[in-house]
Amino acid sequence: MPRLLVFAVRIDDVRDIFGAEAALAERLRSVAAASFSAQQPTRRRWFKPMLRRDPDTEVRTDRPLRGEVDALLSGGFIEPDRQPAAWRVFTLWLEDLSTASVEVAWDPELFDRVEWDLARAGLNSDYSLRRLADRQLGTPLRPLPGQVVGYAKAVHVAETADAVRAALAVPDLPGETADFVVPILEVLDVAAGHGLEIVVVGAD
Repeated sequence: MPRLLVFAVRIDDVRDIFGAEAALAERLRSVAAASFSAQQPTRRRWFKPMLRRDPDTEVRTDRPLRGEVDALLSGGFIEPDRQPAAWRVFTLWLEDLSTASVEVAWDPELFDRVEWDLARAGLNSDYSLRRLADRQLGTPLRPLPGQVVGYAKAVHVAETADAVRAALAVPDLPGETADFVVPILEVLDVAAGHGLEIVVVGAD
């Protein structure tokens, strides 16, 4: 199911990934290796040569390779068919670098209802949840087709947190809207308390 990932993180730290200095690059390589290098024990397949696709050696577009890690850390070019895998690495690093993060299910129809409910509760459109992804990240890794990616500045994040909290206090706000918004507000509050930006990334 599509997801929306929300990170409380300095945008400068995000941009520092690309062309990372040695200490940061070493840290991020370790994070990627710990997550993606661990493989399930390989079963012995007596008839492996007869298989059209060997799962032990097959190159999968959704599984990051060392090339994606190297390209991201150097700010280099990534082939279009390898970009989904690169985004998996990038979002993993965002989670490692962030002070707080949350994952919510991405359902466009539900999201529209949530935004409508918040507006009815008095939330100014300047502080709608969509505005949290208004700004481009400014990184060499470009969004995938149709992907939600962006960030909001720290000042805007703090103001949004206050405005959303006021909207949530309206008594007749639907439960599904509150359930969707509260986890996001918790991350906004952490970001506001630390003077951090909010980065939003859509993922499968």
